Amino acid sequence: MEMPMIGLGTWQMRGSEAATSVAHAIDIGYRHVDTAQMYENEAEVGTGIRAASVPRDQIFVTTKIHQDRFGEGSALDSAQASIDRIGVGPVDLILCHWPPKDVETEQVMGDLLAIRDAGLTRHIGISNFNVPQTKRAAAVGPVLTNQVEFHPLIDQSRLLQTARDCGMTLTAYAPIMRGKALSIPTVRDIAAETARSPAAVVLRWIIQQGVIALCKSSNPDRLAGNLEANDFTLTDDQMARITALTAANQRDVVMPDWAPDWDA
Repeated sequence: MEMPMIGLGTWQMRGSEAATSVAHAIDIGYRHVDTAQMYENEAEVGTGIRAASVPRDQIFVTTKIHQDRFGEGSALDSAQASIDRIGVGPVDLILCHWPPKDVETEQVMGDLLAIRDAGLTRHIGISNFNVPQTKRAAAVGPVLTNQVEFHPLIDQSRLLQTARDCGMTLTAYAPIMRGKALSIPTVRDIAAETARSPAAVVLRWIIQQGVIALCKSSNPDRLAGNLEANDFTLTDDQMARITALTAANQRDVVMPDWAPDWDA
């Protein structure tokens, strides 16, 4: 199956909340679930997937391997540990969570390809890689996606064009800036024009650019409302008005110890 355009993010979900939210999201229509070793909820996400009333082969499952596992010979074993924790068999996509410091991108890709060739995942990808790193990764082998911060207040146009040129997608995390994007006047105006929620407008702006959107919520009403992004289209003018906001170039997720040089 192809990667669905809207997925469920699970960062900061723990315990029964994670399992219950994943199962409910799948039952109401989500077919893409994203987790990571760093989230410490892979087992609970797997429990939710197994509890849902949808066959496993209809659910796109992604996890992310911690960057410290690359370049030291433990990436394959670490990926196997993730598969065992999730407990639904091989996943659909495994990413390197952040570009490791002092490890060449080519080595990261070598480890990812070994994970894929071992049958632990159908696809491989990267996360939080800048433009030069993305190009280097794509030169080694097929990369399905680069998962990065993407929302109306950050300009990711250069990275998006690079991804397109390299034959991969971008996947957006923090698409509504942990709720901050919902109060932007332009977003609220367009929500009124379209009779949709501000969250649906932001998600629609993202997926209408061909970018996968991961939205995280444990609220049943918000989970259902996010899926409304599939049910309408923004006009060219509405798209342009939201895109104009990206000139602010404001990052909401700041990880100075892990982030690459975003302007490289």
